[in-house]
Amino acid sequence: MRWLLALMTAGACAAMGRAAGGRLIIRERALNDWEGAFSRMEGAAAHLTDGLPALLRRGDGGRVPALNALADRLEERPAALPEELTESLPFEDCLTPAERDTARECLLGLFAPTRDQQLRALGYAREQWAHFRQTSREKREKNGKLYVTLGWLAGAALFILMC
Repeated sequence: MRWLLALMTAGACAAMGRAAGGRLIIRERALNDWEGAFSRMEGAAAHLTDGLPALLRRGDGGRVPALNALADRLEERPAALPEELTESLPFEDCLTPAERDTARECLLGLFAPTRDQQLRALGYAREQWAHFRQTSREKREKNGKLYVTLGWLAGAALFILMC
């Protein structure tokens, strides 16, 4: 019975290590989706004349729920202030508060009166998210395997101590 408990404990530690490494991958994917959305919107902004909700839906691509939510709010309340519309968007849990603030700032730039200002805001947003994604990739490459290894080592240590 003690062997079984020790084996289960070791497995739980290994699983926790893998889960921590997996969270880094999920975060990097979310940042990549945001960067891709801003890139798609930047490419479509010069040609699309249907307005901001259509531009947001073009950038969303089914991967960034905050953009779709903002497009819905714009269609429901077109006269609302941009700050009100971007106040409580459904951002991914894996984003840091600084990244959420940057996303709001970038989205507020889309409410600029001219197309050139919108294109500059989109270019700035894409650059910011490329930086966030690069930083996340470096962290994942540095720490991803470390978390998995630490999980296995902690599991092995507990297995030895419990037996």
